[in-house]
Amino acid sequence: MRAAVVVDDREVGLDEVEAVALGAAVELSTDERWRGRMRRGREILDASLAEGQSVYGVTTNVGNRSSIEVGREALDTHARFLMLHHGCGVGAPLSTEEVRAAAFSRIVSLAKCYSAVRVELLQALCNLLNQGVHPVIPKLGSVGASGDLTPLSYLAAVLMGEREATFHGEVLPAAEALRRAGLAPFAFAHKETLALVNGTSVMTAIAVLATLRLERTVATTERATALAAEILHARSQAFHPIAHKIKPHPGQIESAAAIFGALNGSELIDQLRQGRIIQDPYSIRCAPQVLGAARDSIAWTRQLLGRELNSVNDNPIVDPDSAQVLFAGNFYGGHVGLTMDLSKIAAATVADLIDRQFALIVDSRFNLGLPETLVGYGGNGIKGMQLTTTALTAMAAQRCSSDSIQSRSTEVGNQDKVSMGLNAAVNASEVVTLLQQVLATWLIAISNAARVRGEERISSAGRTFLDEIRRRSEVLVADRRLDADIARLVEYVDEPAGNS
Repeated sequence: MRAAVVVDDREVGLDEVEAVALGAAVELSTDERWRGRMRRGREILDASLAEGQSVYGVTTNVGNRSSIEVGREALDTHARFLMLHHGCGVGAPLSTEEVRAAAFSRIVSLAKCYSAVRVELLQALCNLLNQGVHPVIPKLGSVGASGDLTPLSYLAAVLMGEREATFHGEVLPAAEALRRAGLAPFAFAHKETLALVNGTSVMTAIAVLATLRLERTVATTERATALAAEILHARSQAFHPIAHKIKPHPGQIESAAAIFGALNGSELIDQLRQGRIIQDPYSIRCAPQVLGAARDSIAWTRQLLGRELNSVNDNPIVDPDSAQVLFAGNFYGGHVGLTMDLSKIAAATVADLIDRQFALIVDSRFNLGLPETLVGYGGNGIKGMQLTTTALTAMAAQRCSSDSIQSRSTEVGNQDKVSMGLNAAVNASEVVTLLQQVLATWLIAISNAARVRGEERISSAGRTFLDEIRRRSEVLVADRRLDADIARLVEYVDEPAGNS
């Protein structure tokens, strides 16, 4: 049983997002200081309305129609209508993990006490997560400027008992899913639907999960690189700490240390053969520089996503300290968009490194006598699988076009500069998946190559790694289909517990 994640206005970590995505419950803090600040924000909003102040999205319509006032007697009805017209998402639905992460991210933002929502709204969101009612949210339809309006409207709708949700794996009308879970539809008060949909929580959630997946995948690629270096009798000095402390990028140092440490005890590394070039090809020798750059991009991305996750990305905002109601643009997803554009490139670069390593190990000019099939029998072995590796790598590279520069003026010119943050996050997540598939094919290849080379001389770390691979993909003794092996290894690479 996973421990529940407790939320108030404290900082929440990326790992907690993943924990909730994978099924952890969410509880609201009982801290009266925090609950008092939540009430204070609501009181300030209501006082402003009582004084006759015009508040965007509460007493007015939204976007380009915000000059149109809403009758004071219709504020709560207007709150519901704000959700309805954004039910126009398209594409495949988000995964259950992404939906849970998005709902949790929205709880985190609203719990900062600047959105003037009731604690009851946060509790209703917690109830969805804890009872396993997961809105069906299409991936596409957000420009990431006034937040993720379209996808978050599906979260708001399910709270009301509208649209569709999954419950115990079954897609149901939302009202039926709530009924089966023992929950009642939530009655939104003024501002609450706007606060729920007007933020960056979907793009942030997808970005967080993609970043953690990429981090794990890079770590496994380091292990695979060390094993490939052994099989190719590579030179360990390329990974020596001295070489990397004098080019002190933290990620590069970390990657080199991981590879160098995994080579300890190997009887294959540094086995020089007459006639070889004095240095190994770049896909081996420069692996710490490639993987280290990816690690450093992940570190930067983690930092920015941590801030975004713990931000008030709502509009308008209500300051419980100064009692000001401020109209601003914190719903803009620029930081998420830029980090995900970088993450796409980092993931595709690692995929390309693996593709080059694969090409190297089947090349008779460099592989020191290994058969191009990487198997010891007379069949074709892994030859067909290299085609898959290269096709996936090319697709990953193609997906790296920047989403952040694809701004388009929309909503009658009101949203005239947009972030495309959700598109960037969705594309980055897909590129990470492609990388994991590329790595899975490579793990099968080096496992078979190790058997041909003679694994009794492989390092202890390398043999442990081979055991983990072979529990999902047995060494070939005859040609056979490998698609199920690849799928099992993708699950292995993606396992949140890590592969250390």
